[in-house]
Amino acid sequence: MKKKQITKTMLVTSMALLLGLSTACSNSNSGSGNSGSEPAKTGNTAATDAPKEIVELKAITMGNEPKSGLDNFYKELDALTEKDLGIRVRFDYIPWGDEKNQISRAIAAKEYDLYVGGAWSDFANFATKNAFADLTPLLEETPDLVEHYKGSLDRVKIDGKVFGIPQYNKPGGGGEGMLYREDLRQKWGLPEIKNLETAEQYLYKAKEEYPSTPMLNDKRFGTNIYSQLIASKYYTVAADYAVASYEDPYKIISIYDTPEYKEAVAKAKQWYDDGIVDHDVLAAQGNATAETLELMKVDQKPLEFNNHLGAVSNNYINQLKDALPDSTYGWYDFLMDNDAPAFLPRMSPSTITMISVGANTQYALQALKFIEKGHTDQTYYNLLAYGVEGENYKVDADGYILYEGIPTDNIKPAWTGLYDGYQALQVNYPGEWKAIFDNIQAEGAKRAEAGGTDPYEGFSFDTSSLATELSNLETVKTQYIQPLSVGMSNDIDGDLAKVQKQLKDAGFDTYLAELQKQVDAFKASK
Repeated sequence: MKKKQITKTMLVTSMALLLGLSTACSNSNSGSGNSGSEPAKTGNTAATDAPKEIVELKAITMGNEPKSGLDNFYKELDALTEKDLGIRVRFDYIPWGDEKNQISRAIAAKEYDLYVGGAWSDFANFATKNAFADLTPLLEETPDLVEHYKGSLDRVKIDGKVFGIPQYNKPGGGGEGMLYREDLRQKWGLPEIKNLETAEQYLYKAKEEYPSTPMLNDKRFGTNIYSQLIASKYYTVAADYAVASYEDPYKIISIYDTPEYKEAVAKAKQWYDDGIVDHDVLAAQGNATAETLELMKVDQKPLEFNNHLGAVSNNYINQLKDALPDSTYGWYDFLMDNDAPAFLPRMSPSTITMISVGANTQYALQALKFIEKGHTDQTYYNLLAYGVEGENYKVDADGYILYEGIPTDNIKPAWTGLYDGYQALQVNYPGEWKAIFDNIQAEGAKRAEAGGTDPYEGFSFDTSSLATELSNLETVKTQYIQPLSVGMSNDIDGDLAKVQKQLKDAGFDTYLAELQKQVDAFKASK
């Protein structure tokens, strides 16, 4: 399928409008469209050899389209979905970078039937505006899905409704962290990287050895400095705005009132002034990981400061090992290595798959059954997660996924949001990375079992009454907070005071009061 990137010229409509399900029906023996067809019939119909009508649904997934294998991928997928569900599904790949804006534009323009969302998207805001189908009544017709989730889908409700099916994690470790060249750390005689101080030593030595390359080119680094400083002290309740201490978990505190925020800003300023940070960092896309990967592959940069263990494991390691066979790598986890408590997997609207809604909702059930198949049928899962065996991945004699002999540009990204720890095959990662990954999972699982349930399990902040405040706060974040968080300040105290004033004028007190009110109600309900 030809790669398609959503552009800024896409028609943007009001997010408050109901979004329609785009359908293109076609004869199962041809590729021609025939919109307006009736839904595919199920069961026995009149004795006739008339071809069955097939609904074609459009879906978004993140990452880069594999170089080859999609023809066979769709051939295998169509053979399953046409027989089982009376549908075809076609995916458009959205490269990581400006994903939040691209997905928001796609939703507003009614482009797709199946969407993906995560912490990097505006899913919850769109859900409160009826952008997605309420799946709650349809769950009765997908009993295998409900059974697979063991009743936990009730825990992802927003305003009493299930708007999406979340990824399903097993207890385990690994979150945001820093990938680095372990062979160079040893060569440079630096200590093992286990905290912000030792990570900083590596950054400065790397800058000395790679003087033409800024070590930090992703504006999220300031947030990750803060997350390391608060890992052993606070829960993050509302990203970018509010935390709560472990000692008093239901008492909301503004991020900007914590002493650690000023400490993070001071550290960011130090790195910015010392040239560790690209001075054009604010011009970078929201996610600069693709640029960093290319630099690492040609040995022009020895680290990636902002990424997730899963993304590094699935998208980075094979490419890096292929490009630099003698290199070895290490992982510094911002939360686990800083003594953050671990809990059993939280079932929440984080990475999630949604179905659009509008005047034509007759295919929502088929779409949901497609998601059900992805989570409960191993053949579907393997195809959607890994692609075509032999072309996009291999399986060794022990049942491990491996990519030996598979060109790195032909490794298929999984359908974003589908990940299911109870369906996923183990990966035989190359070299030292398998031990690193397995050890993190084992340690995370042990901590999660000891930690029990997250006190915010099941909490979802309903911001539907805060549209004006959220818009104002986003402006403040862009104009005042973002420059400060990357170290662009000549007067930290003065700039912090300015941020506090701008937040107050934007309605931050109202935002915090509403959040506290909902947290109090959640606490009372427990």
